[in-house]
Amino acid sequence: MRIFQSTAGCRVLAAVLLASWLAAAPALAAGKRMSESEIETVFSGMTLDGIYRDGTFFTETYKDDGAIRYHDADGADSGEWSVEDGKFCTFYETDQGACFFVEREGENCFSFFAPEETGADNPPPQLDWTSRGWDTSKPSTCPTEPQIQL
Repeated sequence: MRIFQSTAGCRVLAAVLLASWLAAAPALAAGKRMSESEIETVFSGMTLDGIYRDGTFFTETYKDDGAIRYHDADGADSGEWSVEDGKFCTFYETDQGACFFVEREGENCFSFFAPEETGADNPPPQLDWTSRGWDTSKPSTCPTEPQIQL
């Protein structure tokens, strides 16, 4: 009888722990918004491989001097990167650029969120990420990686 009670007790405890973990999972999966100083420190000198929401692969190099080099399946572009008002900004010579909120998703995964188009002075980020990337010098911790390399 003790074994049954012990086993039943373990099952109840396991069920409670599993329920607690599942309730906390969305909070654990959510990224941590990066500050301006974190963005500048982490991205300066980095080459980032990434994907857009539609699955298109790209790579960008963020030089220490603020220069940027972009490549995707359609070609390459150059421009400048900066950090403004808590957002990571990339602007290119021949293509349009924009500023994005950045969340760190694990050790080596960065999700970029465009601001909501509300017309407000300081709009919040959109709910869905625009692109996601990782430092090429380290193993990616992102849930989805591209199937091609440029």
